[in-house]
Amino acid sequence: MNISRTLKFVAVGALALAVAFSCKKKSEDDTQEYLDGYLTYVVPSFMASGASAEIQPTGVSYDDGKIPGFFWYTSLDTVKDTTRYEGDPASVLGNFTITIPEDYVGDVTLTVSAYATGYYLKTQASTITVINQEKSLYVPGLSDEDPVFVDERDGKSYRYVSLGGLDWFARNLSYKAGYPAMGTDLLRDIYGSVFNWEEAKTACPDGWRLPTGEDWKSLAIALGANPSDKDAVYKDIAGAMMVNATFNGDDLWEYSNKVKISATSKFNALPVGYAIIDNGACQFSDYTKYAVFWTADDFDKENALYRYLYVASPDMNISAGNKEVFAASVRCVRDSE
Repeated sequence: MNISRTLKFVAVGALALAVAFSCKKKSEDDTQEYLDGYLTYVVPSFMASGASAEIQPTGVSYDDGKIPGFFWYTSLDTVKDTTRYEGDPASVLGNFTITIPEDYVGDVTLTVSAYATGYYLKTQASTITVINQEKSLYVPGLSDEDPVFVDERDGKSYRYVSLGGLDWFARNLSYKAGYPAMGTDLLRDIYGSVFNWEEAKTACPDGWRLPTGEDWKSLAIALGANPSDKDAVYKDIAGAMMVNATFNGDDLWEYSNKVKISATSKFNALPVGYAIIDNGACQFSDYTKYAVFWTADDFDKENALYRYLYVASPDMNISAGNKEVFAASVRCVRDSE
């Protein structure tokens, strides 16, 4: 046996084992742990231009209850803002204050990360929609020459249009008796309020009323429909009632090759959707797809009729909703003077 060759083999083998052991040990030392819990914070879905909100991160800890550090980013800039450092006293919560610029309109992304030495980051992100009462909604075709009605109850103004011997509000009623669109008062004056039928019956100001089936029929005839009765589906008038409005630069009515939006009526229907009232709160559905308006006519003891426009239908349709639970927009009407 060649002893020299054997010793060389053993030496090389020992070196390989030493390297392998050394690498394995380093990998084990570099393994990070996960922070305990779930990183959470409450952030508003909507904020007004110029507004501020303080946000507190919670839910995460490490090493038997220690609070990690927190840092934040927003899409408004690229500056990292560390609001709590690892090892800070427990009285330092890591709260972050976001301030929206006065002239900003659009979405803002807010990101927070929790960190600690030897632990993986935990990160959460949210989107805030910034609303500007003057800039967010753009409705083409509005003119200062259009007549305006001022509701004496709250001082709000409504342009109106005369169609078929009737004056119609050119935007949804935003009276506070209803629920604000999307559940935020920031959108009440933009998209209006939604009401259940019992509320809708008395929501319009003095001299105006919730439109009956006959009122909607008169509107349809004025727009070129030939309905057989007040409960008919009114063909091919949806495009004249819709308007190519935008919110924060995005089209509200999605494109459909079945509907040509002309807005010739100046009715200016917006696809706010509808809501279901549950324990005093509204769950909104079908935003950008449906514009839904109550009629003053009931269908049976529990349900009332409503008119609606659908993004992919050229017609003004009709259906029924529960008088107490279903919530829709209101357009007020009166006999033209």
